[in-house]
Amino acid sequence: MITFRGVSKTYPDGTSAVDGLSLTVEVSSMTVFVGPSGCGKTTAMRMINRMIEPTEGTIEINGSDAAYRRPAQLRQGIGYVMQHAGLLPHRTVVDNVATVLRLTGQSRKEARGASYEMLTRVGLDESLARRYPSQLSGGSSSASAWPGRSPRTRPSC
Repeated sequence: MITFRGVSKTYPDGTSAVDGLSLTVEVSSMTVFVGPSGCGKTTAMRMINRMIEPTEGTIEINGSDAAYRRPAQLRQGIGYVMQHAGLLPHRTVVDNVATVLRLTGQSRKEARGASYEMLTRVGLDESLARRYPSQLSGGSSSASAWPGRSPRTRPSC
């Protein structure tokens, strides 16, 4: 569960990107932030994994204040899809998905095996695994990015 409690982000120049956001995202639910450009959607998302620090309020992940967790450790337990997919253009889909698993110490063989399993879980045909991002449709590209940003096979959120 992700809980925003009165979260705000104001930049040093006085620009308010997020103002007093309070929201609870339940476990196993899907939440989509919708709004015009510049309304704080991406800023709110980036505050969850501490890519941006809030200036006020707290963000809790499964009841624990995210501010007290190391950012790298926090990110390893979060599955998310980035805007514009975020795939590395010089690597195949399966190698993109395996990247974080390799960084956490899995062998190349283990990481690739887990990557094929994750691609199947999100409904992608195994033939896409050997393609490069430029060879994918927009939907396949976004779907391929999801397991790559979910570094454990079962992220906590």
